[in-house]
Amino acid sequence: MRYMITIFTDDDARRQWEEDRSVFDDVHRRLFEELRKSGELVDGNELDPDDATVIGVRRGEKVTTRGPFTEGVEVIGGYYIVDVASRDRAVEIAAGLAETRFSPVEVRRLKH
Repeated sequence: MRYMITIFTDDDARRQWEEDRSVFDDVHRRLFEELRKSGELVDGNELDPDDATVIGVRRGEKVTTRGPFTEGVEVIGGYYIVDVASRDRAVEIAAGLAETRFSPVEVRRLKH
């Protein structure tokens, strides 16, 4: 089963991460290597907080806004897509992320 692990962030969490960036980078490097070796990694990456565009259509016209912010204060900071045997394994992977100390991390099964 494939799951998306979504790492949310906000300005406060980003400040805390930047103070200890090497710890977070090490956790992700080790996790990528572990998931590659086990064959569970499909994809994953950090998202650039300064390069996003929000798109909508209003009265038939395309409207674009520099993002990444929509209506909330939290944004997606990064993601993993994993192919694992169970939801429990996806949750185990997500729980090992250093970001869980500061920000929500969501696990959601992909439908197809």
